[in-house]
Order: sequence, then C-alpha cells, then structure tokens
Amino acid sequence: MSYDKFISEFYLSEQLNKPILDKNNIKVANLRDIAVCWDKNIPIGRGIKFLKDSNKLININYVKEWTKDAIILDTTLERAADIVARDEDIYIVKWILDKQLIDLKGRKLVRVNDIKISFYSKDLEKKLILLAVDVGFSGILRRLGINFLEKKVHPQLISWSYLAPISKRTSNLQLSTEFKGLKELHPADIADIIEKLAQPERSKIIESLDVESAAEVLAEADIETQINVIDSLDTEKAADILDEMPSDDAADILSELDEKKSQEILEHMDPEEASEVIELLNYEDEHVGSLMAKDYIAFSGDETIEEALNIVKKMAEEVETIYVSYVVDSKGKLIGVTSLREILISKPDEKIKDIMQKNVISLNHFDHHDKALELFAKYNLFAMPVVDNENKLLGIITVDDVLRLLIPDRSDTDTFSRFDAVKKFLREGGK
Repeated sequence: MSYDKFISEFYLSEQLNKPILDKNNIKVANLRDIAVCWDKNIPIGRGIKFLKDSNKLININYVKEWTKDAIILDTTLERAADIVARDEDIYIVKWILDKQLIDLKGRKLVRVNDIKISFYSKDLEKKLILLAVDVGFSGILRRLGINFLEKKVHPQLISWSYLAPISKRTSNLQLSTEFKGLKELHPADIADIIEKLAQPERSKIIESLDVESAAEVLAEADIETQINVIDSLDTEKAADILDEMPSDDAADILSELDEKKSQEILEHMDPEEASEVIELLNYEDEHVGSLMAKDYIAFSGDETIEEALNIVKKMAEEVETIYVSYVVDSKGKLIGVTSLREILISKPDEKIKDIMQKNVISLNHFDHHDKALELFAKYNLFAMPVVDNENKLLGIITVDDVLRLLIPDRSDTDTFSRFDAVKKFLREGGK
C-alpha cells in the first residue's frame, strides 16, 4: 500500500457531518467529532467519532485522503473502526470548541470559535494535527456558513504551541504563559476577566497571584465575584487576601459568607485588621458605619506640606483614597479637611492647619444610608468622614458604596461600571 504525499489544512466547522467513504467510494458514515491525544504541546488525532452513542473510533491510520468533499478510507468501515476512545482522549467538538480563553493582548476573555486542523499522509504514515484555534469573528461566520463574508475577515489564530493541555475536560483553555502574562495586566482588567469565568478558573487565577495583587484584583471585582472567590479559598489564603483589602470591602464579603467560614477567616486575619472588620460588622446594615472604610489619611495639622506629601506617598497603597485627607486634634476629633490639590499647590513650608477647611461636612456612624446619599448629592462630594457622637473620626465613606446599596438592580452592569469608575478615581487620587 503506497500513496503520494498528501497534506490538507481545514477548519473543524467545515468538517462536521462530512461524509466518510469506504474503499469502494460508498458513504458509510459522517464525521461527528475527532478524538485527540493531548499530553504534550500539540494535540494529535487518534480517531474519528462517527456514532452518537458509541466510543468506537475510525482509526486515523485507515484514512486514505481527506478532501474538501469527503473523508476516504482505504478499507471497510468495520475494519477501520478498530479502536475506542480512551479516558484520556479529548473530543474537540465536545470539549474544546466554544471554550473560553484569556486574550492577554486584548485584556479580555475570548471564545474558541473554530479549530484549524492539518491532515498529513505519506505512505503508511498518517497524522491529524491541531494547528491553532480561531478566536475571531471569521470563526463565527464560518460556522454559520456565511462564506462570502468569512473570506473578507482575517482569522484570529492562536497557535496550539501556545496553549497548555487542559487538566479537566470541563476546564477552559489556558495559554502556556497565561498566568505569568496576567500579572502584567491592570487589576481592573483581571477583575473583568475573572467576573466572566466559572469558579474553578477564578480560583486558579487568584491563587496564581501574590496576596497583594490578588487583593487589588478582588477590590475591583463585583461583590458576587468577591464572595465566590473568598468562599472557595482555604481559610489562610482568604484571610491573607482580606488583610490587604480595604476594611469595608472585607466586611462586605464576610457578612455574606456562612457564619462559620466568616469566623474562621477572622481568626486567621491580622488582629488589627480583624478588629476593624468586626467593628464594621457590628453595625446594622442601614447604618453609615457599616459602609465606612477604616483606611484613610489623617494629619495633626502641624505637618508641613512637604511632610504631608511624604505621608501621602507612603500611605497611598493602603488607604481608600488619597484625594482627600482629614485633620484631627490630639483626642482624635475631626477639626479639618484638605484635598490633594490644595496640598500640591501650597508652598512646601506651609502647615496643613493653615490650608485646611474647618467647616467639614461629616456623617455620624449611626446615620442612615439615605442621609449619606442626600449629603453626597447636595455637596457634590466623593468621600465624607464618619464620626461618633463626640466628633471623633472613625472612618470615611465613599459615594460608590452608598449607590451600590441603594440601586436594587445589580444586573445593571452599565450603571455599576460607572460606580466602579468612581471607586477607581478615588483610590488613585482623582487621576
């Protein structure tokens, strides 16, 4: 038996239901799926699935030609179908097509819309190789059969050499350098990605990051994702991440967890951080105190502008916002407020107490959320200090926290994306 060298390249979408002919050129089946072995870099085809409820496969070694119109065997179907799918084999239609993949360049999730395949035949040597996945619009057009448009759109191919073998058939695809590349993205971009992933993939990404980066990513994610991720992590890892998050975010997450899990996490958190979170959890849900962040910048008033700037730089990564700072007396009572802008335009040797505003709009920690929203709207503020009955500064509250509670439809992603933009603005100093 000897054939000339034959190489063909095609897309999976073009092969589905393709007729299979035996050596007498008689149609004996249709292609339903392709089973591949993927234990190294490139998946290699083992056989063609042709029966719906059977694991019998047509051995690739019996394929004589793979043409545009048909798959031609060099023997009978009975003889060609001499292997069965193994537990480690992967059906590419069932378990790879439509899988999600993180596109690091585009900073988003993409979908496997089609698969590019090559069939090689020379004498007795036969190989079916998966070359690349098409994550572009051309793959969708090809599957819909809109060929005249598909030819005008360039495919967006990712070579299979860049993909890591999937650990489970239900897992999403991953770039072989995916987790390493993820660390180069902005936390907000990673948050957007994990919000769209199923739980196993979310946890893998979070666990691939260092604790500080994981906390930054979760702080940018929606509350449902935050709860889901923290609940899935082991207690120590969850505690380490919450230690690095703003106290109000940590309290929001723990308040939604099972009481036993929440208590276990608190016991593993840093005592000081845990104390702040417990303080917030003790407030009634409608109280402003339940929303306040305990991480903020406060001056005594005697600092020079130069000293104040150094403090702001030092604390920038730890506080809710650097855009506003507060001034307290020796007893911790609120006596003034200043903005980053005022600090930047003042002379280095001026004192904070000389540039601060003494008339401070504030909230009592037992005030209702409605009052907070009213004051935010009236004075056009991004953040407000929260004080106790003796005017001691306890924390700050930001407008996004109030709006999230008062908007009942959490599915309004456009609205909430604007709130997230406000939060980002506050945390990055109004940039």
